This record gives sequence, C-alpha cells and structure tokens, in this order.
Amino acid sequence: MAETGWLSDPIGRINNLSLAPSPKNTLQPMFEALMNSIHAIQERFGTDRLSSGVIDIEMTQNDEGSYTGFIITDNGIGLDTNNMISFRKSDSMKKAKFGGKGVGRLLWLKVAEKVSISSRYVDDGKSRSISFDFAADPLEPISNLSHVDSGGEIGTCVRLTPLKTAYALHIPVKLDTVAVRTVAHFINYFVNVDCPKITLMDSEQSIVLFDKFTDDVARDQSYPIKTLVDGEDRKLSLNCFLVPKKYSDDEKGTNGLFFGAHGRAVTRYDMDGVIGLKAIDGKYAFFGYLEGPLLDGAVNDTRTEFSLSEDTIDDLKRECIANMHSFLKVEIDRVRERQIQTIVDVRNEHLRFYNVAKNPAEIADKLSLSTQKDEDIFVELSRQSLRQYKRARREFAEAKSKDLPDIDNKAKAYVSELQDESLSSLAEYIYKRKLILDMFEDRSGFADIDAEKAHYEKVVHELIRPLGSTKSELDYEDHNLWIIDDRLAFYSYFNSDKQIKAQAQSTDKRRPDITLFDLGMGFEKGASIEPITIVEFKRPKRDDYTMSDNPFTQVQDYVKELRSAGEANRYDGRTIRTIEEDTPFMCQIVADDTPSLRDVMDRLNGFYKKAGSKSYYRWDSHFRIFMEVTSYADLISGAKARHAAFFDKLGISP
Repeated sequence: MAETGWLSDPIGRINNLSLAPSPKNTLQPMFEALMNSIHAIQERFGTDRLSSGVIDIEMTQNDEGSYTGFIITDNGIGLDTNNMISFRKSDSMKKAKFGGKGVGRLLWLKVAEKVSISSRYVDDGKSRSISFDFAADPLEPISNLSHVDSGGEIGTCVRLTPLKTAYALHIPVKLDTVAVRTVAHFINYFVNVDCPKITLMDSEQSIVLFDKFTDDVARDQSYPIKTLVDGEDRKLSLNCFLVPKKYSDDEKGTNGLFFGAHGRAVTRYDMDGVIGLKAIDGKYAFFGYLEGPLLDGAVNDTRTEFSLSEDTIDDLKRECIANMHSFLKVEIDRVRERQIQTIVDVRNEHLRFYNVAKNPAEIADKLSLSTQKDEDIFVELSRQSLRQYKRARREFAEAKSKDLPDIDNKAKAYVSELQDESLSSLAEYIYKRKLILDMFEDRSGFADIDAEKAHYEKVVHELIRPLGSTKSELDYEDHNLWIIDDRLAFYSYFNSDKQIKAQAQSTDKRRPDITLFDLGMGFEKGASIEPITIVEFKRPKRDDYTMSDNPFTQVQDYVKELRSAGEANRYDGRTIRTIEEDTPFMCQIVADDTPSLRDVMDRLNGFYKKAGSKSYYRWDSHFRIFMEVTSYADLISGAKARHAAFFDKLGISP
C-alpha cells in the first residue's frame, strides 16, 4: 500500500530533477543531508546554540580506496513523530522556516538506488529509535521499517552509499577537496563562531571544517547592504573573505559573489573580470556572500535562483561590488599600478598616444580592472584619441555655428589638437625607425659571438624588405628601404627576392635581392633613361669572395639578363618600362669590407674608397653600371646620421 502523501510517480519526478553527473552535482545530495542535520540541530538546541551540534560526514570507500558515498551522522532532534510525518510527504513544508522545499530527499534517490536511515529521538518523554530503507518505489518507498523503544544518544544517521557509478566516479579523489567545497557551499555557517562542529573523515584522516576555514581565511569583513524594493528599504549583509583559491568551486572563474538564502549559497556571479585578477596575489580567491530576509523570501523551490527583478539583482550586485572594491583596495591598487605602467609602455612605443595619455593614472582610473593586456590598452588609447579629436572638432563646429564669443579659443584648441595628434604620430614614426635601426645593427653583428658566426644575409634582407614580395603587396610603411637611401622608398615599382623570369621576358631563375625599376615618385613614367636600381645583400662579415664568386660579377649578370629581355614586367605580366642598351643601372651592394672583398675590388680595378668610411664606388663603363659598396657599419651610421636631429629632439639618441 502506498505511503500517505507519497508520490504516485516518484521515478518520473526524480528523473525530472536536473542533476547531471559532475564533480559539483555529485556532492549536492550530501549537501542536502548536511543541511537536514543543521536544521535538526537548530530544532534541538536553538538558533543561538548551534555550536552544541555535532555532525560527522564519513566518506565510504571501496577496496581500492576510492570514495563510494557518504554517511552523515548528527546529534540533532531526530526523526520524531512530527518529522517522520513530514518525511513521508513528498513536498513537505515542515522546514519552510529554514528554507526547506521538501524535495531534498529526491536528490538522494537521484544518485543512489536506496538510502538507509536510522534515528533516535524523544517522543512524549520516551526514548525511541527508528530505522528504514528509503527508495523510489511508489508502492513501498519505506521498507525494512523498525520502530522500537531504545536508549542512547539522540540524532540521525543517513547512509547515502553506495552512489550510482555515474555519480560515484565524480566524487573528488581528495578529502581536502571535499572539505573546501563543502565549506564554500555552506560558507554562511562558518562566518560565525557559533556553528555546529562538522567533521569530514575517511579511513585515514579527519578534517574539522570550521577549524580548516578559520585557519585558511586570510582576511574577512562584513558590510551592510541596502536596496529599495517595492518602495521599502531592504537591509542585507555582505560577508567578504579572502581565502585560498582552492576554495573556488566553479570552473568558470576563481573569484565569486554568492547570493544566499537560509544559510546556503544559491547563485554565483563570476568576479574575475570585476577584480581584474584570476588568483589574488597568485594564491587567494575572493568570496562575497550576500544574505538577508529579502533573499530568504525570494528563493525558488530548488534553490537555484531568486524571484526578484533584474533591476533589483543588478542593484544588489552594484552595491556588493562597491564594497568588494573597498575590501580589496590593496590588491586592486596593485592592478591599477600595473595598468598605469602598461599605459606608459604602450604610449612610449606608440608615441601618437602621447598627447592623450599625458596622465596615465587618469586613463587607468577609467579602465575596467580586467583591461590589462597591452593589446587592450592600445585599443583603449585609440578610442580615447579618437574621442578627444571628435570632441575638439565638435566644440569648434558648435562655436562656429552659434557665433559664440569664444570661437577664437575653440579654433585654437581644435588646431592645437590637430597639431598634437600629428606631432604624436610623427614622433611614433621616428621612434619606430630608431627601434628598426637598433635591430638592424644587432643583426649585422655575430649571431654566435664565440664562433664568430654572422647572421645570414636573408635575415638582414628581411628587415629591409620582406622576401618574395612586390610593391603591389606592400605599402610605404611595410618596408625599410630608407635605411639604404631615403630616395629608394619612393620607387613606384620593385620586387624583393623574385626570379628574373618573373620580372622580365627571361628564363633566368636567379633572384636579385631587390630590383627597383623607376624613381617615379608615385608616377610610372616608363622612360628608358631613368635608372634601374638593384640592391644585393651579402652575409655580414663574409670573407670568402673570389673572382668567380663575388657580388660585382653577380650584379653584372643580372644587368646583362635584364637588358637582353628588353623590358620589365609587373607581377601580372603588364609592361612597366623598356630596358635599352643605354638604360643606366645603379647597383647598391651591402657587404662588409673584408680582405677577400678588397682583393676582388683590386683585381677588377676602378673602385674608389669614400673618405672616412669603409664604403666604395665604381663606374663600370662597359656595363654602364654605377656600383656602390656599403658596409653594414656605414649603412647604419649613415641612417643614424640622417635621423640624428629627430632622435635628439625625442630624447632617444643612442
């Protein structure tokens, strides 16, 4: 015969409960049993004497030592007549005053086939005991019932073991993990000294949860919270804690703000982005726990959310976050300091932001604490720069349209903004050139100092001009031809490391380092008398040149092949210009002044050394080529000399 008030379809009701197997959900039924024990202690001793309560949570284990379930024992009021009547009802409201919804027992049967319960209590002055098995059976949910007079300690024992395999597999493997997650779930009970003594144990060790929490809390403080709901001020309390990050029980974030009801956490809000940190000081997590009558009266049946408006929830979160910032002031100040330093670093590397970021601390105060990466700071400074420019332009336009008396001042402010923006952009451009020169200088030295092994020429080539590219693929700022000669930057068409057959009507597969076909200054004139420039890089410090392997005969071969082709073509096959017998060629050879290179120049004859340098030039009348040989040292010193005034003005001189 079915128990009075029990479900006609308990299996369907249990199946409808949302509790998928997971590390977090597997502990939920144990939490329900623990909550029942706390309520039983509260009924027996009163709210102000919770410390009289004792609860033991034993983790059962199989032969391999893996956890299989839980045994929860307490010294609460026990399953007396009234409590047993409530237990037999499917949706009992017996514990409504504690926030109970009468469905916690169903979670037990969600994770276990049956639950064994035994209890001693006092009824009408008599000491009695009861024991039974509880299962999802509509005809006999309670079986093996034993109800006798018996002495002994009052209390209840719930054997929630063994769990179904799907859930047992998700029980944390460490007792300490179960301990911190239990504390995190019931954190409100651990903020006061007057709480039950709860001990978690297995066959090898035991942990008193209050002692563990007390030892682990690095800092705590409470703040009053007030919000207006339905025209009435509602008072709540926010308890803030700094605890070891292992107390975080959510895989989505480390720091959490909990809204709780009747002593239990209900909803969790991730605070990582608000704080701007995952782990505080690398080892702590922030926990905030908000509680109060407003939340107690608004929690739903399954204790998963509140029946409050979004505006009310948002107001409460804002109040909590404001107090959280106060609680974590020291830690947040350190985040601000890092943001300020990042702003300074980004500003100094991208000097166009200098004007907008004159006061880095002011910029940092406006940033979200989660905005810490240099890429995010760059975006924010770009946004501020654009807003500042638009604001100046708008104010000038408004003053002009309204013929305001301060139009002259507005106009000056607008022009000043344009000047500051332009100067900042120019400063950034010059600063980048300084960084490129520093890198180029580094690459022109030894890659391995001990072995005196230099970088390959393709490394320095790549810094000047990306390999395998053409002018059609790159803009002015994508190359660094200005290092060689500022005039080269204005050629209208050039190739980098392209086969000759891709540049002219030829089958030659050799690859000149860089070919520049006309000094067009933006115009493709196509005149045959305009010079064609070839740039050839040689490995820094190279000293093995011969008469058959040297850059001079190499560029002569390039010139001969291009002249015989008769015209230069674009990458798409269109003709750029004609190449005739009298078309002049300028060949810029970048190579260090080593003994073997000087020997080849002596044998070829006609090379002249530039005074005070290690560079040479020669007019090859036979091939009609002007050759210029520049060492890496001279190349760098020449580029620095051309930029010296700019570097000095910016205060970035070497």
